[in-house]
Amino acid sequence: MAPIKLSARLLTLAKLVPTFGGVADVGTDHGYIPVWLAQNGHKSKLFATDINSAPLEHAKQTATEYGQNDKISFYLCDGLSALNADEISTVIIAGMGGESIAEILAAASWTKGGPVLLILQPMSKAAYLRRWLFNNGYRVLSEHLVDDGSIYEVLTAQAGEDKPYSPAELLIGHRQLISSDALFENQLANFIEKAERALSGLSASTKDEDSARLTCAKETLSSLLELKKGNLPNGA
Repeated sequence: MAPIKLSARLLTLAKLVPTFGGVADVGTDHGYIPVWLAQNGHKSKLFATDINSAPLEHAKQTATEYGQNDKISFYLCDGLSALNADEISTVIIAGMGGESIAEILAAASWTKGGPVLLILQPMSKAAYLRRWLFNNGYRVLSEHLVDDGSIYEVLTAQAGEDKPYSPAELLIGHRQLISSDALFENQLANFIEKAERALSGLSASTKDEDSARLTCAKETLSSLLELKKGNLPNGA
């Protein structure tokens, strides 16, 4: 049977999964990650869930195509709602917004009741997700940037107390976790450019409601520039 090939984004997620322990791939779509794990010798149960029937059927077809359908259990459900917490030690939630990821975790409080590893890849609102994790008893363990046509953010987290975030770190991740990433400088430059544009637009506004947003934009830009000063060569 030919090995399944994953995109750079999905391969990054798959390689973060420990060899042992039950794995839940939430919003599995075509089921590529569970199939890859099955083909690459994962030693425990694999679960694939999706809230919609069509992608779950696609996942089943992928598993059948690659001869792995007997190694993966499929569930039509919202998030983790149909799974037994005692069987899961790793949860993958990828390809959706940070708010949706937070909602799924909020509905599965058992994910912070023990050593459950979360592998998360928000397509948007990553800062919202980091703030939510911090406020709800999770600690971010690692941050990764993946170039797969666009730059994607991947983070792992687990139950625990985290350090507070600066405004810049909410956007890009804790400095000590992300600053050594090969894509960090480019990502930071992109955030600085966006913050400068936002500040320019708000500075020209005469709306009273934009005053608080202007203050926030100034704080964010200042924090980003401080992060740049501390990590780029010669403080450039």
